[in-house]
Amino acid sequence: MKSALIGVLFLLFAIGVFGDAETVSVIEGESVTLHTGVTEILRDDVIEWRLNGNRIVRISDSIKPNGAYNDRMKLDKQTGDLKIPNIKTTDSGQYTLKITSTRGSSEKIFSVNAVKDPKFDGVTVVAVTDGDSVVLHADTEILKDDEILWKFNGTDVVAKMKKDEHIFSTYDDIADGIFIGRLDLNYQTGNLIISDIRSKTSGLYEVNVKKSTHTIHKAFNVTITDKLNRVSVKEGVPVILESGVTELHRDDLVRWRFEHEDILAKIYKKAGISSTYDDVPDGRFRERLKLDHQTGSLIITNTRTEHAGLYHLDITSNRHVIFRKFVLSVCGSDYVTWIVGCVLGVLLVIASAAAGVIYYRYRRIISTLRGEI
Repeated sequence: MKSALIGVLFLLFAIGVFGDAETVSVIEGESVTLHTGVTEILRDDVIEWRLNGNRIVRISDSIKPNGAYNDRMKLDKQTGDLKIPNIKTTDSGQYTLKITSTRGSSEKIFSVNAVKDPKFDGVTVVAVTDGDSVVLHADTEILKDDEILWKFNGTDVVAKMKKDEHIFSTYDDIADGIFIGRLDLNYQTGNLIISDIRSKTSGLYEVNVKKSTHTIHKAFNVTITDKLNRVSVKEGVPVILESGVTELHRDDLVRWRFEHEDILAKIYKKAGISSTYDDVPDGRFRERLKLDHQTGSLIITNTRTEHAGLYHLDITSNRHVIFRKFVLSVCGSDYVTWIVGCVLGVLLVIASAAAGVIYYRYRRIISTLRGEI
């Protein structure tokens, strides 16, 4: 019965579903899937995809790739759909789908246009302050029969929308309940709103906008960038720069940097790495750095005024990306040095805060230009 139904669908598909070329416009770096329109390939079906007349891939009894496109383009073995990940402008052109079998043959044409966007590299990085909210944009015209699916870290479905079936759902009870009370869906645009972002809810978000002929894929790396943490300490006293996490996971990569360049410490349990680099810059940290191997916090023993400055912490993994900044002020042990050290520390804090405001305004300008606000 199933095969007979598929055969009827195929005949309907062959006699007139194709029509003119379907236009598909995407931004370079995004991914797109071109749909054959069939739910299952039958034994005697032969499916062939061509780009500007050159064969990309062919399915008969087995997949037989052809040409340089084999490394990137993916073929669905069940439906014959063609997925083009991380599309490039050179992938633009006319894609022709041909299906032949004992029941007849048919063709379908897609005119794919990949346009350049210098601000896009495949995954959009969205930096959010801990506790703030963020809107992830589907950025496409939503038609009544389109299906929108949002995923978190590649597996967990967090939201789904399909207007013609009256489906507007968020699934905040997944992933140990970390999204409870934090998810909303814009019913008009399909945009995903995440409230009260924390380290556990940062990470990779993907949206698939499935249309009748193709699917648009977008990815967002939501990262946490903390407000400046201001720490003051008297010279000679140890100080702990807290990572903010209670326990590191095996695949977390922890990196501490001083000012903008010098790496002070690194932890990567998966590779057995746990190191401090106290000889940079100019040896001022020599024999003064320690790491908390459970939390990734950095300990500076016997602090000196020369240790004052801006510290960066990055914690990255497949689950999340955490950015934190610390402005450390070290006050001298004697009265004069104490006054000078504290004044310099305050000035450093003011300068760092000003830099943060400038960066924030810059991000807002860029976001406005991109239509994100």
